Amino acid sequence: MPPSVPNLTGSPNPANTPYGPHTSFPKDDFPQYGGKISIIYRSPDQKIVAASATESGSTSLTYPCDEFFYVTKGWTDVQIDGGDSFRLNTGDCIYLTKGTKADFVFGPGFTNAAVFLDTEKVTLV
Repeated sequence: MPPSVPNLTGSPNPANTPYGPHTSFPKDDFPQYGGKISIIYRSPDQKIVAASATESGSTSLTYPCDEFFYVTKGWTDVQIDGGDSFRLNTGDCIYLTKGTKADFVFGPGFTNAAVFLDTEKVTLV
């Protein structure tokens, strides 16, 4: 398989279809979440972003956009402000809507694949 190449412009050209192991895309520092992030796709209008990330430590966040993520390795403990507390393990997923406040504690080696969606340019990543 050739190296995984992201599509950062949202090009509809079939030759620009990003594919490959989520861990093989180029990685950038993700210091606010103690890890690394790989942007896999950005839509032409920047309102959709697909990514894979490693995260560590703990954080609190008020979501500036919607996010769907799937845990690909490890676990995270989640406390939704005004909602449930729970643990997501490998294979679990979550959909968080814009404005949701949540606290996270990331377990060792936590990795996820995510899609960020908004009516404006996604600024979280």
